[in-house]
Amino acid sequence: MSPKTISSSTILQAISEESMGFRFGKPERPNESSLACILPIVRETSQVRQYITLPETEQVLVFDSGTINKINLKNASRNNVFVRSGTIFEGKGTQSRAIMRSAVLFPGTEVALDVRCVHQSHGIRTGAQFKYGGITPLSVDSAVYASGYRPQDQHTTWNAVRRTTAVMQSMANFGEEAAAPQAPVRSRALFSSVVGSPERPAPDAAPVPPPLVVGRVAFGPADDNLKQNFDEFARNFDAILSKARLHDNQVGLALITETGCKTVELFDLAASWEAIHKDAVKRMGTELLRGQDNTNVFEYKPENAVNAVRKVLGLDYKTNLIYEHKPSNGEPHVAIFGLTASRYVGEIVELDGRVIHLTILETAVA
Repeated sequence: MSPKTISSSTILQAISEESMGFRFGKPERPNESSLACILPIVRETSQVRQYITLPETEQVLVFDSGTINKINLKNASRNNVFVRSGTIFEGKGTQSRAIMRSAVLFPGTEVALDVRCVHQSHGIRTGAQFKYGGITPLSVDSAVYASGYRPQDQHTTWNAVRRTTAVMQSMANFGEEAAAPQAPVRSRALFSSVVGSPERPAPDAAPVPPPLVVGRVAFGPADDNLKQNFDEFARNFDAILSKARLHDNQVGLALITETGCKTVELFDLAASWEAIHKDAVKRMGTELLRGQDNTNVFEYKPENAVNAVRKVLGLDYKTNLIYEHKPSNGEPHVAIFGLTASRYVGEIVELDGRVIHLTILETAVA
């Protein structure tokens, strides 16, 4: 008997009820004073993958289209290749971009995908190549995606990049103190301006720290290179971020803070999650590394973390079709859906009627 597949209509319920092989792991905090924890999601299944992920191959060629909102991708491999929304493509002599929706690239095909620039001051060079550069930070996505998982305009993305970079600079400036009980209050207030609290300032009023040097890279007050700043931030805190280890059969995770569940992401199979695990943890770095002012105030019991995730999974989501490919030459059917409920938005990707990727995040966009 073949294993039961999961469609968009059942995936949230299956995860919440820990059915169809899904199971919640034990909540983990990067250190005892962290204001956040990660809840691993694992799955045991005999299903076989119908695709590989972009980080697993070097046979997807990516070129600059010459326009700011498009890049060209060619799949020269023999596999279907899944490309995650928010994937950063680091430009070689051209500005780096991030794609706005997920895609499945069929063997031998070439497509143009919608992107946003994440390095405003760098120029465009038509035909220049890109390489895989990780995933956009959660704080950027929270500021960019609106209902229906609809991306905002380029100006909004640039503002989100500047605010996120400012937070990374601030936390890097404080070093490990940013994740310790005595962390300065101003670091926490600055972070709240990124995730969209009622107190956040207008985009152009985001506080900008003075220049500082962390490791080998100099940060400047007008630095808008998201990829460079993000990499340096992760290197500075690698000892802490690396504690979010990869578990056997892990297919995803949820991030829970003192205010509730911030994001849920998973694949259908563990091999796919393994390919992006490090980048998925890195994208949540500023949330994971926030510290508290008093010890023993924030304590997660396993059931509290699980309940926070189940609450988000159980929301009454409205579903909208973002993209559909109907087979015409033997290739599989692809459908991508947007999710919207209360403060949360998300994206579901189906390949031949089976959900292969899900992401849900709390949005700061009205």
